[in-house]
Amino acid sequence: ETASMDLYASRFYTFRRVTLPLLLPGILAGFMLAFVISLDNVVVSSFVKSPGQETLPTYLMGELRRNLTSEIYAISALLLFASISIVAASWVITRTKE
Repeated sequence: ETASMDLYASRFYTFRRVTLPLLLPGILAGFMLAFVISLDNVVVSSFVKSPGQETLPTYLMGELRRNLTSEIYAISALLLFASISIVAASWVITRTKE
């Protein structure tokens, strides 16, 4: 960052070309970890949430207990697609850096 500033780069350019590429792996790893943990903690979410508050994992679990609708299939397919896309994007990003 200091070298970029010494070469008269703007703050935005320095952030975009120097700082953000260094932070991006950590941001993506944090996003993936939070996504996986939020889906994994259905039981904890059901005990911690307040009345009237509904999270996606607890909503899906409740609907699975009541009845299977096409809405559940669509949400599950979207979650599966999002998970596969995130893993594939992570693989491509790490593969191109090597």
